[in-house]
Amino acid sequence: MSQKTPLTYEVVNKAGTIPEMLIYGYIGPWDEFDYPRFQNAFRDIIKENEEMTMRIHCGGGSVFEGLAIYDLIRSSTCKVNVIVEGMAASMGGVLALAGDTISMTESAYFMMHPVSGGTYGDKKAHEGQLEVIKNLESRVIAIFKERTSAPEETITDWFNNGKDNWLSAEECLAIALCDKIIKPTKTRKLKDAQASITNRTELEAWQLLNNSLRLPINTKQQTMKKQIVSMLMLSGLFNSLNQESDDAAVEGAMKNLIDKAKKADDLQAKLDALNESTANELINSALQAGKITASEKEDWLKDAKENPTLVAKALGRMSGKPDPNANLKRKPKPGDPDQPEIMNGREDWDFDKWQKEDPKGLAKLEDEAPESFNELFNKKHGK
Repeated sequence: MSQKTPLTYEVVNKAGTIPEMLIYGYIGPWDEFDYPRFQNAFRDIIKENEEMTMRIHCGGGSVFEGLAIYDLIRSSTCKVNVIVEGMAASMGGVLALAGDTISMTESAYFMMHPVSGGTYGDKKAHEGQLEVIKNLESRVIAIFKERTSAPEETITDWFNNGKDNWLSAEECLAIALCDKIIKPTKTRKLKDAQASITNRTELEAWQLLNNSLRLPINTKQQTMKKQIVSMLMLSGLFNSLNQESDDAAVEGAMKNLIDKAKKADDLQAKLDALNESTANELINSALQAGKITASEKEDWLKDAKENPTLVAKALGRMSGKPDPNANLKRKPKPGDPDQPEIMNGREDWDFDKWQKEDPKGLAKLEDEAPESFNELFNKKHGK
């Protein structure tokens, strides 16, 4: 007879303030843990503790066993802090949702998919199993609706789209599958990280300078000064400096550099304002000339602000949009032969009234009499 897989979860720090339970593996009578074995260890912990941590790296397993464990955790008076390490997949995700707080390591994942099962027998047996699967799936969906902020249609789709739905820690945080993400605390110290900046790019040199400026002046003063001097020499703006320059010279060079940066910012702001003014004038002229329509204006204006020279060349190659009815003979209005026929009796209409009363006529006016249309449009926008 097959033997059960040895139980792989364990309890650590039981004598400490907050014990930890490690749930690693799959759920089932022949897998790493099931309800009978789990509940023994869990009940031992909550007899003596009001709070515990449960670390989970679980690929799923039996829905019946998983739901029994979920209900046990949720009905206990002990505060359970879940930390998902690696994955909380399938029923492993349901176990994770039993926690009072749920954290995920930065590289951990949740996975949801439809409930599955199998039977052997006649059609009645298969039909009966189908009902069981539907009922189990309904219960799992209800747990996700209760314990997360994911939209109902999203949750339903997880269990109906026929695929494994993997969500990163960031995606889980966005829909309250977890409460927080645990970031790594260690950083890698690279060899020669503080090497001379003379062999670095300008961006790397500037970043090194910024990092140096954050160092406590009383512990790293000399190192910081050398790095600042190296950066200033690298810029080519202060060739009179060297590593022996006194503090006053270095301070003066830094002030000079900051002043130059401020002037560059001011010039950039003025250039941006000029570009915007030029773009507006360019696009309004094109609109008046019938080269573009009012509906196209915003897209053209955006491009003109980014590259006014290129847009000006493009518009220069364009001619005004032809009037499709230019060859038609219209009856001139008595006393005002130049007025478009569609405006007869509507001389006092403004742009808003055209949009409300006769939007199709407004579109026709734009095609047949762009000058009259632009006059209405400019009056509305105060141009």
